[in-house]
Amino acid sequence: MSIKMSMVILAALGIALDANAIVGHRVQGRPTDAKLISEGGAAEQKKKNAAEKQARAKAKEITIEKLEFPQGAKHNSLPINMSSRIESLCGYEIGSIAKVSRHPQLDKDGNIVITEKLKTPFRKCTQVELKYSKVNHALYYIRVFAPAQKKVTDEAASAEVEAMSGALKTKFDEKISGFTKLDFASEKTYRANMNVPPLQSSFQTLEVRGYKDNIEKRGVLKGSADARKELGWAFSVILEDRAMQSFVPDTPKPTTDVSQKDVDAL
Repeated sequence: MSIKMSMVILAALGIALDANAIVGHRVQGRPTDAKLISEGGAAEQKKKNAAEKQARAKAKEITIEKLEFPQGAKHNSLPINMSSRIESLCGYEIGSIAKVSRHPQLDKDGNIVITEKLKTPFRKCTQVELKYSKVNHALYYIRVFAPAQKKVTDEAASAEVEAMSGALKTKFDEKISGFTKLDFASEKTYRANMNVPPLQSSFQTLEVRGYKDNIEKRGVLKGSADARKELGWAFSVILEDRAMQSFVPDTPKPTTDVSQKDVDAL
């Protein structure tokens, strides 16, 4: 083999080795999908821990058991009509302050969420979901509900929503002028029309819902194909208070104590 041919072969081998080195460096330096997922999970956990810490710190600042609007209070520059407001539902009072645990459950917006069994069921509803505002830790959202049930026909579901609405109308008669009804095959929503004067609002919504949902099956893993096979009718009553959610009570300004010693110093 000639010297010239040998030099050409060596040069080609050198180029190939350099290319492999570059490719190997790029592959080695690129983060794997698993690493990206791990980093994303760590960031999400860090965010969650910070929100929990903030919730616990806020809880230490609040020394009262319930927030109430002062006379003449407004929300978004409109007067809050006190006479039309619903103050409690199924024994839970709007404005009650949350008892924060070490690791509170938070929704995506940072509000505290507690789900528990109703002490006294309301018709088919046996459970309740409560939301406490991240702004003031006051209860602003009450949802009493019944999970999806298999043995409820469409006709029975319509009758149940009608009966639930009737019970609420009887309970809060002077506060509710009627219901706006949306009636579909898989959802029936009755929203209460709050009885308020012009240019005022209760800043509350109250609605009854019947809707098709997945039936929870015991012994079946969540998210599996079997768990999504069957639908049934679920029911809920939701009371939400937008004014309470964002209410920041006025804190009294500290008064300056002028002691006798200060006077003598003059």
